Amino acid sequence: MSPTLAKPSRKAATAAMAEAPGATQSDVETKVGKWLETNTGARPLEEAELQRYRTKGARCGWRLDVAICDHPVALDLVIDSRFPCSRPRVALAEPPGYPSYPHVEEDGRLCIIEDSDELDHSQPIAIVKAVLGGAAKILEQGMAGTNQAEFQSEFLSYWNPTSNGKSIHSLVDPCGGTRRVKLWRSKAGYFVAEDRATLNAWLANRAGKGLPRGAECSSALLLWLHQPLLPSEYPDTPEDVRDLAARLGEPALSTLDAFLGRDQQDWVILLGAEADNGPCIAAVTVLSRKRHGRNRSNGTKGFRKGKAPQAVVLEQARHGVLLRHRVERADPWWVHGRDGNSDLTTLRTSRVVMVGCGSLGSPIARLLAQAGVGEIDLVDPDQMKLENTSRHILGADTYRQSKAAALAQRLQRDFPHSRATGHPTGWQELAVDHTDVLSQADLVVSTIGSWSHEAELNVRQLMTGHPATVLYAWAEPHAAAGHAVLIGKSGGCLACGLSSTGQPLFCAAEFPASTLQREAACGNYFQPYGVPEITAIASMAADLALDHLLDRAGDGVYRIASGREPAIGRVGGSWTNDWRAATQNRPSATMVERVWRHDPVCPACKNCDR
Repeated sequence: MSPTLAKPSRKAATAAMAEAPGATQSDVETKVGKWLETNTGARPLEEAELQRYRTKGARCGWRLDVAICDHPVALDLVIDSRFPCSRPRVALAEPPGYPSYPHVEEDGRLCIIEDSDELDHSQPIAIVKAVLGGAAKILEQGMAGTNQAEFQSEFLSYWNPTSNGKSIHSLVDPCGGTRRVKLWRSKAGYFVAEDRATLNAWLANRAGKGLPRGAECSSALLLWLHQPLLPSEYPDTPEDVRDLAARLGEPALSTLDAFLGRDQQDWVILLGAEADNGPCIAAVTVLSRKRHGRNRSNGTKGFRKGKAPQAVVLEQARHGVLLRHRVERADPWWVHGRDGNSDLTTLRTSRVVMVGCGSLGSPIARLLAQAGVGEIDLVDPDQMKLENTSRHILGADTYRQSKAAALAQRLQRDFPHSRATGHPTGWQELAVDHTDVLSQADLVVSTIGSWSHEAELNVRQLMTGHPATVLYAWAEPHAAAGHAVLIGKSGGCLACGLSSTGQPLFCAAEFPASTLQREAACGNYFQPYGVPEITAIASMAADLALDHLLDRAGDGVYRIASGREPAIGRVGGSWTNDWRAATQNRPSATMVERVWRHDPVCPACKNCDR
C-alpha cells in the first residue's frame, strides 16, 4: 500500500539534523535522498523524467508514490543547485486537466503557500518536510473539493493560462454595472475604455499619438457578474456567455443580444466581478465562423455593411467561435495602489500647480503623480543643463529642453491616465496669460528657492484672497534639513516666518561660513548637496501636499525634516539650539511639525485680516 503523505509538525522540523557547515551540494542531495527513500519509499527520478523540470533549473529529484484521500498519487520532488537556500518544487507526475485543483499549475507543479523560508537553511530535511506537508494539504483540500472558493479568490491565476487570444488592456472603471464601453484595435493589441475621450487621451499620453482624426471606436460590452467564475463555468461558446448573462437577469441578456446583433468585425465582451481581494476582469471575443474561416456560411451575405438585420447578425454570432483573453488592467485604481488606495477618488480630481521644476520640485511632482493626483501644471522658465541631471529626475536625453515641458511629457508617458501640462515660463507671466491655472488649483507648490520671486507670489496671494493654498518648500544649506509650510487664508503669511531678506527665522543647522559655491562663470552659484538628501526632503514635502489635498493638514502646518548628524558634521555644520530644543535633543534624522504663526507686525500682511 502507498504510504500516506504526512504533514510535518514544527517540532519535528526543528528537530531535523542540521547540515554541517561547508557541506557540499552532493552531501545535501545524498542526505535528502536517503531520508526520502527511508521514510516515503521514494526513488530517484530517471533522466527522462527529470528532463521535464530542467527548464526550471532542476538538478535532481525523486518520485514518491503516496496516498491522498485514499487515492494513489505519484509526486515528483525536485531541487535545484541553490537548495537548501531555495525551496524544493513538488509536482504531480501525471498532471490532470487544467485547472482541476486550486494551487496546481498547468504543468502539475504545486504552488505551495507555506513559507518554508522561515525554516533554517542549515536543515534541508526540515525544509523538505515542510514542503511535502504543504503539498499534502493542497491536494487533500483539492480532491475533497473543500477549497473551490480559492478558484474565485484567485480567479486570474486560473483564467489567464487558458487564454488563447491576445491581451486586452483595460482602462474601464472596475466597478459594477453591465454597460457598453469603447474598443480600439491596434497592432499593439486591443484597448478598452469607458469612452473615446479617455481612450484617446491615454494613448496620446502613453505613446505620443492618439486616435486617428475621425476614427470611430468599436463597441465592447462589460458584463458585471455576481462573483468570479469557477473553472467549470468558463465559457467555451457564445451560448455559454449568453447563459452567464441570463444569470444576471433579463436586462443583461437583452443587452448582450443587442450587442451581438451589431454588425461589426468581432464582439469583445469583458467579464468583471468582485473577488475577495478586489475587482478582476477577463474577456472573451466572439468571432463569426465566416470571418474565422471555418464552415463558411452565407452569414450576412446579400446585405450592405452595417445593414444586416439584428436577428441575422445575432444568429451568426451565437454560432461563432470564442476566444479567451487575459486582461491587463491599466486603470488608475489598479496602477495607484492595486485597488487598495482609498484616497484615490479625491486625488484623481485634484489639481496641483508646481512652481519650480528643479532638483526639489521635479521629485515632488513625480511623487504626486505616482500618488494619483489627476492634474499637474508645471511652471519653470529654465532649460535642462547637463549638470542638473545628477539630482533631477530628468536625464541627459532632455538636455537643453524646457524643464517644465520635458517633465510634463515624462509624467504623462509614465502615468497616461493623468494630465501634466508644461508651462516654460515664470509664474508671473503665467498669472497674466493663463489666469485660470493658478485660480483653479487645489494647491500651489513653490520650490523656486528665490526670495524675490516667492515674496512676490506671497503678496499676490494676499491681494487675491488666497484662491489656493500655497505650499512653500526649501532646503537648508547642504540639504541638512528641509522645510515645507502651508500658507493659506488663515495663520501667518510666508513673510511672517522669514527675515526681510528671506532667511528663515527657524533653522535646523548652522554653518560657520557661507555654503554657496560658485561656478567658473559670472553670477552662477549653487548649493552643494546630493540626491539622497534632496529626495528625503521632497518626500516630506510631497507627503504634506497630499495631506492637504486629503483635508488632513490645514493652513499653517509647518514641517521640518533633518538629515543625519554625521553627514552634517562632514561638511562643517552643527545643529542649532532651536532645533535641539524642538527635537528634545534628538536632532538627527527626525521630523518636527510646528505652526507657522502670524506676526502682527509683518510688513506683508499686518494690514490684512488674518
